[in-house]
Amino acid sequence: MKLLKILPALFFFMLLPPAAQAAPQRIVSLTPVGTEILFALGQGDSLIGVTKYCDYPPEALEKPKVGGYAEVNFETLLSRQADLLVLQDMHMQFKNELEKLKIPYLVVRQESVKDITDSIAALGRICGADEKAAELNARIDAAVERAVKRVSGLKRPAVLLCVSRELSEPQITTFYAAGTKSFYNELISLAGGKNVITDKRQSYPKISQEGMLALAPDVIIDLVGERTFYHAMDNIDLDKVFDKEYLKGQWMSGVKVPAVRGGRVSIIDGTLYLRPGPRLPEIIDAFIAAIHPEIR
Repeated sequence: MKLLKILPALFFFMLLPPAAQAAPQRIVSLTPVGTEILFALGQGDSLIGVTKYCDYPPEALEKPKVGGYAEVNFETLLSRQADLLVLQDMHMQFKNELEKLKIPYLVVRQESVKDITDSIAALGRICGADEKAAELNARIDAAVERAVKRVSGLKRPAVLLCVSRELSEPQITTFYAAGTKSFYNELISLAGGKNVITDKRQSYPKISQEGMLALAPDVIIDLVGERTFYHAMDNIDLDKVFDKEYLKGQWMSGVKVPAVRGGRVSIIDGTLYLRPGPRLPEIIDAFIAAIHPEIR
């Protein structure tokens, strides 16, 4: 399996040159989160290229594909006459090439809720959709406020959030978890939990079964992604692999941490939970349900 990597950073915006001050009409998005934001801002008609991983909203699947996350075809970008590129932080490795293209670009980053709302606001300004951006951000702000009130005064269980692992193994050996430097650390707190990982050196540390035993989480949340984008070396039965009882059973047959003994393992599937963006309220609600199922 090609392990999924969630890339954090602070929001960055490159100022557009005077010639590009008009709302862009030919936008290429090399980030699924950016694509989702653009559609939410009503800019779908201006999108002339997206990645093969841009699957939301469904209309994004119909857009021309210009590669994957780290695949940038500069000749294609020039030939399409894009007047705005929407990128993510990994694309900064191509900074020199991007500057040679002289195509204005914006980097969408998502280390915090503020990063996301800043991203939405910035794209709204560029595209002349400030009012719609304000509406999206108001919905996110309301969801955060609502979450804080819902979990106020409740005991905060220790939460282990798995963001990537080999799904087809009979038993889990190692996996990658969200650390304190990750975006998910804030979400765990908003949802009424505390991150069981306190090491601040890595955003997504690799954890073994022995490591999990030492961490002793009260709750395990397993983000398994979307079967469409799952890749494995061997031929496997995807119906079996993405069966939630099967996936939960992999944790239950592992080390007997409090979450396993108490059956507090939640399997959450879908790319939504790996791409914090305009649908952030849905992610927060899902985390609250996993951490505090007693709340109705």
